[in-house]
Amino acid sequence: MTTEDTIVELNGLIHTCEDGEQGYTTAATDVGNTELEIVFTEYAAQRRQFVRNLQAEVKRLGGDPDGAGSAGGTLLRGWMDVKSALTRRSGAAIIATCETGEEVAVAAFDWVVHLDISGRTRALVERQSKTIKAAHARLLRLKAEDAAGPRYPTDQN
Repeated sequence: MTTEDTIVELNGLIHTCEDGEQGYTTAATDVGNTELEIVFTEYAAQRRQFVRNLQAEVKRLGGDPDGAGSAGGTLLRGWMDVKSALTRRSGAAIIATCETGEEVAVAAFDWVVHLDISGRTRALVERQSKTIKAAHARLLRLKAEDAAGPRYPTDQN
């Protein structure tokens, strides 16, 4: 894989992480539940750091980092706004939307991890991929807990 190809793939991950940051920021605003708001705010900050790290790696490789998220991420955030309005800021519905976003991120990172990249770039992508998979697993646990009982009622009734 050429350096230019690696830069293209890393810029794709930058878009994915920007989408995640913006999606989690929207989720934290919309959820109406303090505990979930903290979780979503934590993940937004994590994705913001991932973007910075990926941008630094692109620069180190001699490229220009892209920014501003993707159209798909914008659509997902728009769906989250509609879904939260329709479900009266339901934690379960917002968790499910975030889970969908994480599935997209897991797939994007899995794609890049399986490419012919090496060294610092591979270590960075693998580390971020592992963290995103852990976040996805946590969302699945939160969703299962919510299905078991109303652990996350909204703060505004």
